[in-house]
Amino acid sequence: VSTQSTGAEGRCKIKDESLGSFVGPGRSVVSLSVSPGAGHVTVGLSDRTEYRYSGELGCWMVIGHSHLDGTWAQDLPAPTPAATKLPSKRVYLNTVLQLEQRVRVAESAGEEGKTWVVSLVRYLALNKDETRLRELLQRLLASSSPRVHGSDRLELVGELLKVVGASCQRVYSEFKQQLEWAANRS
Repeated sequence: VSTQSTGAEGRCKIKDESLGSFVGPGRSVVSLSVSPGAGHVTVGLSDRTEYRYSGELGCWMVIGHSHLDGTWAQDLPAPTPAATKLPSKRVYLNTVLQLEQRVRVAESAGEEGKTWVVSLVRYLALNKDETRLRELLQRLLASSSPRVHGSDRLELVGELLKVVGASCQRVYSEFKQQLEWAANRS
């Protein structure tokens, strides 16, 4: 199964794409969802692994697994004691590495890359990883390219700061000043 967005109609065109490498003994498809606007098909397997086929990238991507922390993909309401529990270090690092890999793979895929970088920033902010947040935001601000992940570089940093602001006020304040300075220089 795979999809291609057909544009204004908001429909997906399904064509042959094998799921054979994902299913087998003890592993079966338990859910299938189609997102016509985005042109994605998401498949959930019995071992709690989720795959999404991206027509832009032309491949299946693991978007969730039992060994990853799934909170990176959720827009959480105000933190509750249960929601603020941090994952184990191993799970946290696995999730960060997976998200960083998705960002690298999708760098030239426009909106796809932007989706993954926002997810990474959200996850880092939820886990209050100020060091990684600073490194990522600094890389984006220092980039010589005016467009990053299909967006204006400074606008993207501004959007990311909105995600950071609720959880990491210090990082937000630092980079808000740098963003204003960079915008005035442009």
